[in-house]
Amino acid sequence: MYVTIKDILKLDEFEDVEIIAGKSDLNHRVRNVYFMEVPDIYAYIEQNGLLLTTLYPIADNPAQIQTLIPKLAEMNIAGVAIKPGRYVDEIPDIMIKQANEYGIPLMKLPDGANLSTLTHQILTILLDARTSVLEFRDKMHQQLLGLLLEDANLNRFVESVAKLIDAPVLLLNNDLEYVDSSLDKSDNKITIRDQSNEIDVYSADKNNFSVQVNETIYEKNDIYIQFIIAGGDEFGYLVVLLEQGKSLNSNLIVAIEQASFLVAFLFQKEQALLQKERNYLSNFIRDIFNNQYGSQTEITEKAKVFKWNFQFPMAILSIKTNIKDSEKKLAIYNRMLDSGMIERIVSQAVDIPIENCKTLYYNDSLVCFISIVFEKNLKQKLKKAGDSIVHRFRKLSNLGVSISDTVYDMDQIREYYSNSMLVFKIYKEELDKQSFVRFYEDIGLFRLFHYVEEISVLQEFVTEKLGSVIEYDERKGANLLETLSYYIQNNTNLQKTADDMYVHYNTMRYRMSKLKELGINDEDGFELAEISLAYQLHQYLKFKKE
Repeated sequence: MYVTIKDILKLDEFEDVEIIAGKSDLNHRVRNVYFMEVPDIYAYIEQNGLLLTTLYPIADNPAQIQTLIPKLAEMNIAGVAIKPGRYVDEIPDIMIKQANEYGIPLMKLPDGANLSTLTHQILTILLDARTSVLEFRDKMHQQLLGLLLEDANLNRFVESVAKLIDAPVLLLNNDLEYVDSSLDKSDNKITIRDQSNEIDVYSADKNNFSVQVNETIYEKNDIYIQFIIAGGDEFGYLVVLLEQGKSLNSNLIVAIEQASFLVAFLFQKEQALLQKERNYLSNFIRDIFNNQYGSQTEITEKAKVFKWNFQFPMAILSIKTNIKDSEKKLAIYNRMLDSGMIERIVSQAVDIPIENCKTLYYNDSLVCFISIVFEKNLKQKLKKAGDSIVHRFRKLSNLGVSISDTVYDMDQIREYYSNSMLVFKIYKEELDKQSFVRFYEDIGLFRLFHYVEEISVLQEFVTEKLGSVIEYDERKGANLLETLSYYIQNNTNLQKTADDMYVHYNTMRYRMSKLKELGINDEDGFELAEISLAYQLHQYLKFKKE
């Protein structure tokens, strides 16, 4: 337990004390008691202290009388007890007014009050309270440590803590999503929400949410939140629901603090096991790509180890971030994996069991394999899944989502995964500006280029049509190739091209004249089509080299 102003007023020595201000704030916690023996008392007291004084050090200084309560309020003082009579006839009205304004209990001590005796009594109950807390802390530690040694799971921990503090306890993850609770999930509907029903999970104010259990809503003042932190890593939150008539006390706080340390350990233990499983899963996929399995049946059986219903047909949904820093990038991917949201989003959008989806970190991206049940409206469903993933993790970074063609057998997996990676190369610059969802089937001519094995043939065509322009740009540091690209995109509209490139019309005329000198014929439609094809080939070959 902890001691409040209300508890102190129950002492026999405080029987005749009069509360003259701050009567509605008697639940302030008291950690220590102080005498005011010098005018500049502020350097000698700490927050949650109770100040006893006769006002002797400042009795003849009206300015200090006026500033005492406001300065104490800044220090989060628990209360002030003043004994008038000897140095001030009455407690100044300005102090009474300020105490009410700042919500500070202001007590008038009787003439016979002995400050030393009062201090002794307060320190005695403070010591008793701290002893009680230490005893409870030890009891809690032993019980929870016993659970840990018994290899108890998170649910048992949460239920045990709830029994010890006699209050419902919820376990939330870093994204404020429900993980577990001491409440019976079959009898209680639990919802975590804020006023707008959409939690900003990356907001610094993690207290800005409420909990609804069936019809009962627990607002900010009805819940106590304990961060679960270990080794600098945040794992989630323990949330205590303070039911009507139950107040926060030291034992409750101690219990939740103790539990948070051990829950953090369990989270670390779970994450270590999860990371091992992810490593095995990555190796499994690598073996599939390298044709290490003799049949689809063998792959399907192996996938069951990972609780994965691996079946054909399937789609491959790949996710990349625009973050360049390796550590930050990996942290984002791990956070997305830890949330478990990718599989849930895909399962709901595509209308398949969650066991039909499996997401893993592979080759500097996240890859989600989706076993399809029905192919009707599949593209729209996969687009919805991609859009939902981008929206769900929008505060982490820009995200690119690439979706492969439908895979019908094991021999196509590696090829179709490679196809989905090509999308990221093509839209690399766009990802730096914004998130996107793209299908491999929508990248046009690049799909055809991708199937040409003789790269030298493609390069020869580019050199034949654009070699002189590329060489000129490299030698002169010009941008004629870019100009040509805009010119073709704008259907040879010179003014529109000048506007898009933010150059003067005469400058654009000069550039087109130079392009003609280098062999670009924009008056022959067939020739212009081949030049356009050559430009796209040039872009493709650049992507392929990266």
